Amino acid sequence: MKLRFKPTNKRYTIMIVPEGTNPVFRFKLRSTTLIVASTTVIVLFIISMVLLSINRGNSNVITSLETELSRSSDRLQTTVDDKEKAIDKLLSELLELSEKSKSIEAKMIELETLEAELKSITNGSSTDKLASSNVKLSSEPSQDSLEESDGMGGEDIPLSDEDVLSLIQETKESISNSLTEMPDLQARLEKAKVTIEDYKKMMTILPTFWPTISTRTTSDFGSRKDPFTGRLTLHSGLDIGGQTGDPIYAAANGTVTDVGYSSARGNFVTISHPSGLETNYLHMKIVTTTKGTKVNQGDTIGQLGSTGRSTGPHLHFEVVKNGSTINPEIYLSKPGEDVGL
Repeated sequence: MKLRFKPTNKRYTIMIVPEGTNPVFRFKLRSTTLIVASTTVIVLFIISMVLLSINRGNSNVITSLETELSRSSDRLQTTVDDKEKAIDKLLSELLELSEKSKSIEAKMIELETLEAELKSITNGSSTDKLASSNVKLSSEPSQDSLEESDGMGGEDIPLSDEDVLSLIQETKESISNSLTEMPDLQARLEKAKVTIEDYKKMMTILPTFWPTISTRTTSDFGSRKDPFTGRLTLHSGLDIGGQTGDPIYAAANGTVTDVGYSSARGNFVTISHPSGLETNYLHMKIVTTTKGTKVNQGDTIGQLGSTGRSTGPHLHFEVVKNGSTINPEIYLSKPGEDVGL
């Protein structure tokens, strides 16, 4: 006996009845068709919901990624801006360092020039003038340079990598050379300083200080016509005209060895100096020092006058070496002149 399953395939009629007198629409469907259509609708609905869910998830991910990308872009731009500012600052500092290195080189050249001049001074060139060299050791810019720096212009052209590397190399070499030369220059200047200090001390024991206010010489050392007799005689000193009462100064450090009056010298003072020299100051109005007094260069020892064998107010100044008078102008320097320092 065989059992057979006969599937039922019922028919269904779907009627659509419009309002009014319009005809009725009838749709005849088999059960299998209805099941397939329902299943298809359900599957499509499920697929649509799955796709919608996936789309929403992807949309959220995309939104999150876009937000993160925007933040990363902002951070990157900020980093780039900061890096550019840092690079600009470094370039500015590099340029400033380069200028300073050039300034150091210039100062070292000035110091070397000054060192050479100091050596020439201490080697006996007492009439040379430091001012003639126009050496300026000030780090402040001159007025001319300030005026010149007021006007600047040109295109804003950034430095290339090669320019920056070249500037860095030049600055390194400049600083390296300066650091290499600095100790030797410092040692030489220290030595020159000691020499100058010794030289200054020597200048205080030599009659280099001009002995009164006036710088007007009325009679030089050497042969001359005597103002009283008109005969040719030896003038043993230097006559400096001035006003009665002008101060008279010690030409160098020393000790007053004689104070007195004579018909020829008038009121006079004699000072003995550690250098072995003596100086005489004649025709003074009054003497303000005493025998045995130790005096320093520039100390007042009396007043200018016209006592003794004199035709008018003046100071007769003598320098004595080994018992003989010599020309005072070998040592003296007028005020405003450089005696080597």
